[in-house]
This record gives sequence, C-alpha cells and structure tokens, in this order.
Amino acid sequence: MSAKLAVLAVLAAAVTLTSVGAAAPVAAKQRVAITAKVLPTGAAVLDPLQKGALERDSGTFDEGSSSRGTEIRRFTGKRGNLVFRERLEWVEVGSDLNRDGFPDLVALGTWKVARGTGPYAGITGGGRSAHLGLGRRWVARYEGFLTVP
Repeated sequence: MSAKLAVLAVLAAAVTLTSVGAAAPVAAKQRVAITAKVLPTGAAVLDPLQKGALERDSGTFDEGSSSRGTEIRRFTGKRGNLVFRERLEWVEVGSDLNRDGFPDLVALGTWKVARGTGPYAGITGGGRSAHLGLGRRWVARYEGFLTVP
C-alpha cells in the first residue's frame, strides 16, 4: 500500500469515528412555565413554552418548607414529581386591595431543580419566579429552562 493510500485510510477512519461520536444523544434544554394557585387550592400546571421532551402536566403545588432563606417547593403532576429550591424576597405593597384584612405582598425569586420522578427524573435547570400574595390568595409563576437527559 502506498503512503498516500495509508494516509487516506487513516483520515477516513478518523472521520468515521468522529461522526459516530457526534451521533451520541445530547441533552436538550426546554423552556417551561409552572403556574400555581398556591392558596387556596394548591393547583398547578406545567406548560412547555417550546417543543421538547416535556409535555403539559397538571397537578398540585406544595409550598413546602423553608431553611436559611431557601424554600423547598414540590409540583406533583399526573406524570411525576418535580422538587425545586427557591430563593425569593417578599415586599409588602402597603395596601389591602381585596379588603380581606391581610397585607398584599409581591415577591421575585430564582429557582433550581433539586430532584424529580417519572419524566422529571434526572432533569436539571431552573429560572426565575414571581409571586402575588393577596392575603388568603397566593399565585406564583415559575419560568425557566430545564435540561432533559
């Protein structure tokens, strides 16, 4: 075999191996939103904001527990559970617009996935959040990017 043919054979093998390695599955990011009626119902919906592996899911939302400025939240959908940590800061609006005897509050924060089950197992990612607390009514919206393995 001539030297030119040997070099061509080595290059062809390298290109083939590179192509096979590049064909391995890559985790995909998907933009999602979770809209929750935290109080009084605890109902929530996870909506994909772009096409991807995750599908729309509905279920319950648990405001969870708090530790050192971090809140633990749990979305329990029909397809699986998604647990995430949230850091947020509440600010009193200085009024009681719905006249229920409780001060109105707003909050902004960030969240990050802690763990999941079902289609949410192995997911990573997070985003930002906004809350509106009107006494006995509390709604929240979480938007961000989740990486599906």
